Amino acid sequence: MGSMRRVIIGDELTEKEKSALRRTVTDLASIVPIEVLMLLSVTAVGHAAMLAVIQRYVPALIPSTYGPQRLDLLRELQKMKEMETVDAKLDQNIEEPAS
Repeated sequence: MGSMRRVIIGDELTEKEKSALRRTVTDLASIVPIEVLMLLSVTAVGHAAMLAVIQRYVPALIPSTYGPQRLDLLRELQKMKEMETVDAKLDQNIEEPAS
């Protein structure tokens, strides 16, 4: 909100602030059509199909939180957590004496 206020009063923004403001405004504008589609009475498969079509033909409508870069990052974090869990279990098995 601070960046928007600064734009309105005529202050200059840095490139990083401009980029963040653009992404935020785009995300806010894309939420409305996506929410309308999600409110339609369709099955989960229908919603997935609609989102796939939107992502393929109008990718700008998908909010940045569901963009491929963020989803890839979430997948990588999940893999790391799974690896840590496996490592912890292996360490626990090594520390336990065999009976």
